[in-house]
Amino acid sequence: MPVHSPRHHRVIRVIAGAAAVVLLLAGCATGGEEDPVVASAPPAVSPAPTPTPDAAARPLPEVPVRSADLASVEVETVVEPVGVAIPSIDVTLPVEPVGVEDDGQMEIPPRAEIGGWYRYGASPADDEGTAVIAAHVDSIVSADVGPFARLQEVAVGDPVDVTLADGSTRGFTVTEVRRTPKPSVQWDDVFVRGGGQRLVLITCGGSFDRGARSYSDNVIVTAEPRV
Repeated sequence: MPVHSPRHHRVIRVIAGAAAVVLLLAGCATGGEEDPVVASAPPAVSPAPTPTPDAAARPLPEVPVRSADLASVEVETVVEPVGVAIPSIDVTLPVEPVGVEDDGQMEIPPRAEIGGWYRYGASPADDEGTAVIAAHVDSIVSADVGPFARLQEVAVGDPVDVTLADGSTRGFTVTEVRRTPKPSVQWDDVFVRGGGQRLVLITCGGSFDRGARSYSDNVIVTAEPRV
């Protein structure tokens, strides 16, 4: 399991408006044979970084793509999340930044033991916007199911703690837990750059289609800053 040293990650935040095309969410199977939850992630708004190895092990959802004039972008320094913990279900997960694959789909770390923070969206350290962290439940490159296999056990009111690269921690409280059929998920409501500060944790659930190598549902946990 990789160890993250404290660091700041510089990202390009798109300020200019541009046309965005929302595509259907693809399957999030990872080659496992279990029936629990698997992880998947949705929307993106930026160019694709270098894809991670073993892409075939984790089909990813398609995401919206936006273009922008270089004159209309603003460079900000963002404090990365490096870990997430949900004490009520005994879950601790290291987190690394991810972007978009060459085919326009959001990256997810191939190992189920690692979560991916969507670095082109908000950070849990930001005062506004939705920070998205997704992880697989199982994977052919993992020895067993990952921590997010238990994500559907979370209850409203449970605390969630996010560790940041600068050593600080941001506390959140779960406000909603949903398991929704993939075709019905409104990703525009999840990947929100403005508005109030939120944290969204995503994985897969429901039944596993061995032919399509995909789970039927997405498990989406929403949390807001703990007062």
